[in-house]
Amino acid sequence: MAAYRAVFGHVDVEPGTCFGSRNEVRANGLHKANQDGISWGLDSANKRAADAIVLSNGYEDDRDSWNEVIYTGAGGRDVNTGRQVEDQTWENPANASLRRSRERGYNVRVIRGGGDENTYSPVSGYRYDGLYRVLSDWTERGESGFQICCFKLQRLHDKDQGLTHLEQQLDDLIDGAPPRRSATVDRIVRDTKVIRRVKEMYANTCQICNLALTVGPDGKSYAEGAHIQALGRQGKGPDVDENVLCLCPNCHVKLDRGALYLTDSLNVVDRYPDGSRPRITKLATAEHHQIRNRFVRAHRRFWGVVNGDG
Repeated sequence: MAAYRAVFGHVDVEPGTCFGSRNEVRANGLHKANQDGISWGLDSANKRAADAIVLSNGYEDDRDSWNEVIYTGAGGRDVNTGRQVEDQTWENPANASLRRSRERGYNVRVIRGGGDENTYSPVSGYRYDGLYRVLSDWTERGESGFQICCFKLQRLHDKDQGLTHLEQQLDDLIDGAPPRRSATVDRIVRDTKVIRRVKEMYANTCQICNLALTVGPDGKSYAEGAHIQALGRQGKGPDVDENVLCLCPNCHVKLDRGALYLTDSLNVVDRYPDGSRPRITKLATAEHHQIRNRFVRAHRRFWGVVNGDG
């Protein structure tokens, strides 16, 4: 069998794309294995190097904060329990390959798996979350008492992800252009894979006011994807389903300005309705759309809402 040639970067799959199984992940060229966490192959110098990892099943020593990941290497785990039962070493080809990617500055694709309590994991299946750079590696004693190989990875900024031309323009407007002037609307409307998927869940109908805004003679409706915890420098929120709502333009503006906020029980509080005290309604949610309280609380903190978790 011919040696696997590692591909360092995107493989014609947009970040935010979801898959039902590891077989689908592999078939789309994101990761070469159906079970291993680290995908590795030969680089241009015919040396082993890693091009992708899977974050799944909540390994005890892993730490995931979206933009930064502490990832545990391969080897020494019980196949049935996933617990560490032996020391890990750098002789393991997977660990050595991820270390070489750090040494050579290769970008690594990160795929997150569902079915655990990680805030940034999909509810089910697998999701491609873009490119990360391996910043450092070291060994330490893990929670089970054995030596483990550890890696620190940092997500590339969206401008460096090789996104679509439209995405690049939007990111440039946010982070690279002169400061925006005050205007009637001071925001960027994004259209990522994640946002398109969430809007499809609700057939472009606002989750707050139930408006399906008709925009043409063909009856097509329009809605916007709204991040609960803002993206980029302002809020450092992730572009994942659990942080996105499908809203009409009016509700989107009000959420972005803090006039609307969500409680932990996903009630919507309108802080400034016309001529009355705050109004509370229930947020509409689709069966497979799980909204994380972490993002809801971050939005409230940003807008100075206290005792808003009722």
